[in-house]
Amino acid sequence: MRAVESRPLSSVKREPQRQRRNFPVRIRYVAALAICAWAFFYFWHAERPQLRQLAAENAKLERQLNSLQAEQRTLQTEKQQLNNPAYIEKYATEHQNLVMPNTVPFDLQSPSKSH
Repeated sequence: MRAVESRPLSSVKREPQRQRRNFPVRIRYVAALAICAWAFFYFWHAERPQLRQLAAENAKLERQLNSLQAEQRTLQTEKQQLNNPAYIEKYATEHQNLVMPNTVPFDLQSPSKSH
């Protein structure tokens, strides 16, 4: 006769329970994987294009801010110059064709080439 290996009865009962315990654990892993996959899909197709659009808009606003700051610096410089009487006289002469009293205006023009 062959010797039959005998197992305790308690170990026989535990094997099916282990399979039952692994089943909920597997479901948790599958559920976690499904949630991660959905989150990746949502980010890639919904959030990522929106982030790119916002980054482009941010870059555009940065350029606009830089240009406005440069304009502000030039206006501040012009404001300071407008307090200088010499600058006002030069500006009036060059841009408005005004002259000071007792000054003779003259304009030097190159001879015309139409001869």
